[in-house]
Amino acid sequence: MRTLWDEFTEDATYTPYPGTPFSPSLLVDQIAFVAESDGVPAGCVYANPSDHYGFVFGLYVRCQYRGRGHAQELMRAVAEALQRDGKKYIVLSVHTPNAGARSFYEKLGLVDAARTLRAEVETLLE
Repeated sequence: MRTLWDEFTEDATYTPYPGTPFSPSLLVDQIAFVAESDGVPAGCVYANPSDHYGFVFGLYVRCQYRGRGHAQELMRAVAEALQRDGKKYIVLSVHTPNAGARSFYEKLGLVDAARTLRAEVETLLE
């Protein structure tokens, strides 16, 4: 999971934020799943359960395993776990420039329900 997390943060070039280091709490405080291909870890996902929903983050599939349904498999695993836990919604954030991820989530049925706005701190201090 640490290796996949590190690969994910290195691959996430569409965001201006530096990657967050892996923390073992990701495996304790969150719901986490790994997808495998022939016994090799192909991808992972995490979800932070809240009162009524689970917030999905860190969905990542290694480049060589993309297009084989692993991301959909991981999202389904999260949905099943959240449903068992009585959660009604899946919530996630996706950066606007990440068109591939936005398209993928739309195909799964996720809809734009909120906006996250960003500004550099200096902008507000000018």
